[in-house]
This record gives sequence, C-alpha cells and structure tokens, in this order.
Amino acid sequence: MNMIKWFLTICILLILGSSLHAYYTTDGQNIIDIETGEIVQLRGIGLGGWLLPEGYMWGIRKLDRPRQFEAAIEDLLGTKNAQKFWDLYYSNFVTREDVEIMKSFGVNTLRVPLLASMIQPRDGQPFQAPYLYNEKNFQYLDDFVEWCENAGMGVIWDLHGAPGGQNAENISDSDGEARLWTEKSTYWPQTIDLWDTITRRYADKSCIVGYDLLNEPLLARYDGVDPGLLRELYVRLTQVIRATDSDGIIFIEGDDWAQDFSALEPMDWDPHLVMAFHSYPPTNSARGLQRWDKLRIKYDIPLWHGETGEQDPPWELYKKSTQFLEEANVGWNWWTHKKFELNRQPWSIRKTEGFKKILAYWNGQGPRPRKWQAKRWLFKQARMTNSKACDFLPGMVESLHPLDPQTYARTLKLRKPTILQSPADKIFMTGYPGIIRVKASGYPLQYQWYRNGKILPNATGFELYLHDLPFDLRTGNFHAKVWNTVGRAQSQTSQIQWEDFEGYQIKFSAKPPEIDGAYDDVWESSDQLALNHRISGSVEGEVDLTAWFSTLWDWENLYFYIEIHDDSLSATSSVDHLNDGIEIYLDADNSKSKFYGEDEFQLRFVLDGGEVYADIGAHFEGATVEQVRHPDGYDVEIAIPWDSLGGIAIANHYLGLDVHVNDNDSNTRNGKISWFTRRDNAYQSPSNFGTAKLVE
Repeated sequence: MNMIKWFLTICILLILGSSLHAYYTTDGQNIIDIETGEIVQLRGIGLGGWLLPEGYMWGIRKLDRPRQFEAAIEDLLGTKNAQKFWDLYYSNFVTREDVEIMKSFGVNTLRVPLLASMIQPRDGQPFQAPYLYNEKNFQYLDDFVEWCENAGMGVIWDLHGAPGGQNAENISDSDGEARLWTEKSTYWPQTIDLWDTITRRYADKSCIVGYDLLNEPLLARYDGVDPGLLRELYVRLTQVIRATDSDGIIFIEGDDWAQDFSALEPMDWDPHLVMAFHSYPPTNSARGLQRWDKLRIKYDIPLWHGETGEQDPPWELYKKSTQFLEEANVGWNWWTHKKFELNRQPWSIRKTEGFKKILAYWNGQGPRPRKWQAKRWLFKQARMTNSKACDFLPGMVESLHPLDPQTYARTLKLRKPTILQSPADKIFMTGYPGIIRVKASGYPLQYQWYRNGKILPNATGFELYLHDLPFDLRTGNFHAKVWNTVGRAQSQTSQIQWEDFEGYQIKFSAKPPEIDGAYDDVWESSDQLALNHRISGSVEGEVDLTAWFSTLWDWENLYFYIEIHDDSLSATSSVDHLNDGIEIYLDADNSKSKFYGEDEFQLRFVLDGGEVYADIGAHFEGATVEQVRHPDGYDVEIAIPWDSLGGIAIANHYLGLDVHVNDNDSNTRNGKISWFTRRDNAYQSPSNFGTAKLVE
C-alpha cells in the first residue's frame, strides 16, 4: 500500500512539474510548445558577461576577453586566490533569484553564452577523445539548469567561445586567429565532443530548448578559409546532438556576425532548424527583416533575432522592435541581463572604488595594487555583481514588449540617488550635437536640468540635448538634480561654450552637373573630402582602398561625386552592406536626433547595383545615379532630390552628413572607411553624423 501511495505521489509530482516547463520545438515557420502544439514567441535575455566576460562590459577596452582577464587577475592574486575570485564571480553574477525574477517579467528563454575553455580546458588536451573536462566548473551549469527546470524557464545553450575560436575576435576568446577553421583537425573533434557532452549531460532536463551552435562565426573574410566549412560543421554538430535529443531546436547563425546565411544553403539538413540572425540596432521593420524573411519562406523554417540591444535610453527603439517582431512571428533574445555601470540592460553593476583602481592599473593609468588590496577589491566587486547589490532599470525591461517588471520592482527598497558621473566642461561647434549627461544610481529616478541656477523647462532626462535649446540658452553653467522618493542628489556644474562653425561648406551650383559618372568642370569649384578613417576591418594601404567625395547643391537636388580606388572589386555577398559600395548618411534638418526619423537616412549604393535606396530611415526614392568603373576602382555620381529627403534647400542651412565606403575583397566586407565618424556607429543614430553647411 505504501508503494502504491509513493508511486501515485511521484506521478502527481511529475505531472505538476512538467506543466511548469517550456520545452519547445518547431513546426514549419513556427516555434511551438511541444506538449500543446500552440505557437510560441521566444522572448529571451542573454547572460553575456557571466561565463565569458567582455572588456566593454567591465568598463575596459585594453583587456577584452576571458584569457586576458584570467591572466591579469592571476598576476595580481596568484593562482589559488584567482580561482576563489572566479568562484565568487560566477556564483553571484547569475543566481536562482535572477532566473525566477526574469521569469516573472515574462521571459521564457535564457541564452547562455558558453566559454569552451571553462569546462573543456585550453591546455593539456589529448589529440583525440576522451577529452578533459572541468567537473567543478560544470557545476555552475548544473545548478543553473536545475534553477531553470524548477522555474519553468527555457535554456538555449550558445557556444560563444568555441575551442580554437570561431572568429579571431575577443567575443570568442580567440588568441587572434580563428583556429576552429585554420586547425580543423584539432578543434573540430573537441567542438563535436563538447556539444555531445553537454547534450548528454542534460538529456533528462525538459527545460533545454535548444542549441545555438556557434555565435557569430567569421569565415569568408579570412584568406584560405572556405565558407562552406560552416555548413559542414553544423551538419556534424546536428548529427551528434540528434543522437541524444530528437526535438530540441538547432539555432544556426550565418557567416559575418550572423548576417550572411548563403553558405548554409540549402538549410534542409534537419527538421528543427531556426535561423538565428543578429543585428544592431534591433531590427524593427519589414524592410530590415526582408533579407532573412525571404529565406524563412524559402525553407519554411522559423526566424529568431538571437542577439540585439546595446541602445542607451530612452528605449523607444526597443519597444518598436519587439512589437514589430511579435507581429512578424519572430522570437528575440536581448543582449544582455547585466553589465557594469551601463544602462542598456535590466541590471547595472556598481563599480567599487577599489575595482576602479584596478581598472586604472590595467589601463596603465594607476599604480599596481598590493596583493592584499587587489584581493579585497576584486572579491568585493565579485560579490557586488549580485543583483541585490545592482541598480535595477524597470523602464528598460518595460520597453521589451510585452515584459512587465512591476511585480519585482515593487519588492525593491528604493535607494537614495548617487551621482556616478557629472557632465564635464565642454566647447561645442555650432551645427554639431551638444549633448551632456549625468549618470546616477538609485532607479527609478527623476531628473531636472538647470542653467545658471534656473530651471530649464522640459529638460527632464539624464541627457540634455543642448543643440535643441533656443540659441541664447545653449551656453552657460549647467547642472542636474536627481531624485526619487527617498532622497536627492546634484551633479557638479558643467561650463558650456559654443564656437562658430568652421566645418565643411557645400557650395551652390548655378549649373547642375550632368549625372553621367564623369568629373566635369562643374565639380571643379567643389572641395574634395578624403575618407581618412578606417572604422571597420583592415585596409592594406592606398592600393587596397582610398576614396574622396565632393558635394554641390541647387534648389532641386543635392549632388555627390565619389571616387573610389579599390584594387579588387567585388559584390559577391548576399548581404548588401558586405559588398563593395557606398553609404551616404543624411539628416535633412540636422536635428542630430537619437533615432532615425522622417528626414534621416542611410542611403546605400552597391557596386553595379544601379540604384540608391534607403537601408535605414524613411521611404526614399527618386535619386539619379551613374557608375563608371576604371582600372583601379569606380566613380559614382548621384543627384538626390530635396523632396526625397523630406527637406528643402535653404542657404546657410546645416545638414547632417557622412559618407562611408565598404570594401569586399574576399566574399565579404574586409574593411570600411569614413569621412567623419571614427567608429562604425552612424547606422545606429543620426547624432553620430558630421555636419555640412549649405552656402550660396
């Protein structure tokens, strides 16, 4: 009788337990609940920075990957204390409470970026299986899976740092070479065995949703690497996973930062594949989704916006994107749940004063701490990564439609505001953006800016866009007051001055240039502006890539003449921005706004494409373009009607402007140069554009 009761009790527990779990699979273009068959939208958050910390997340660029952090911390603490630090860090950065809290928001999946070397050590591996594994570090994954199993949270494993490195970048913890591709015989067996080990270890856990096989692989850009290796490896990894898990989702990322899926075609080797594309800023329109949507339809498989985010507040773009993705039947996963003193994610980790001193030492800007100091400071910072010690940003979570953080937010004790960073004294140039910021802890917060001690009406955000103020209010002494219901704080005062515009002037042309791709006499009056900034990839000298442009205007059109010197012309990629081509950034009213609106554009011309179109921004049409190839490159001449830009031609008017040129030398974009920006960030916000002035 007791055995019968025991058996019935176990059956009831199993039934109740299974009702908690979110175990999904695919059916055509849908992700579905495997038990009910109902369509599910994956709404997830990535746990970046936990098992694979990146430099920008910690607030440093000089060190930017795990192997560098490991060496630097061991150098300060010694081997034994370094291990204790990492134990504290891993145990606090993600906790059972974090899983339960995110579940309460409405999150149904967590993407876990795995660092292979954490569980499959880099050194001492034999030439063939059985490979060595770190059982102690596996315990962090064991605990995490148990938390998710109990909370009904789905788990997506993401091989973020593969054995040898699936790219040569910091995000894969590479040593500077993508050895997964260049040393296939060594690192493929390790990668296959790693996925087999993970799949088998958690085979009985129903919370495992699927397997993101490789994060942002890069192949085509490396000489001698066959992009076809990506599909070959994916097929082999899928086979080994399927030996254990027949229904779990196989998430596949394309080449070139999960953008180009052409090397994976045909995407037909498994019935439960999902295309996992990445883009920054978040994809938020049918036009932005189109290149992947075509493949979704072609292969009848689901899409997943597997990584995106990294936008500062206000977070309107997050809301726009998640609402659009829900309508488009595309799941999403935001990057990431926690970083140091950034406000792009749910939790912001406070840096301790001791940790700041260590960062200064690593940056070469401060003295080396003594061992006992480093231990105390690093151990304290590791404990401060616990969400209980972090600042929570409910507004960011609310921007991810339809997540709701209020149940959790109501349980938090408000903290008195603390100013983390005051605005600095600055001199801005007329026509360029003037932005000052105050960074504070103690969310939720209210802000009010003051000029010369008096309130600035409607200046109630953490940022103040000075260029939006009336001209007579742009100079002076500015400070911000920050408060919540338990206290207030005030920033230091920032002295702001403006100087006259001394930038590029676009000259009026009484005679319009003939749009034929030839540099005729009309252009002689125009300045030639060189694109001197390498902002992406590499440029191997002047023969590889150089460019200049000129502009003119009249009452009908804005004109561009662009001359590109490129020793290898190519438009072989299926993704336009990875081909040889031009990007023109225009802000018709020079508002330098945070987001693209009705009169801000990223206009694109692809080599031999024959048209100019808006890749980002409002609807655009009507440009006239002519391209001429020459022995060492190509020339492009363009006329853009003012009507197409939503603006009008006015003398002495400022125009937001930048020009970029992409260089495809090996089936992908190998380099990119610009006129104004020093980073490849113009596509993120018009506030990053340069400025030109129309003169008559």
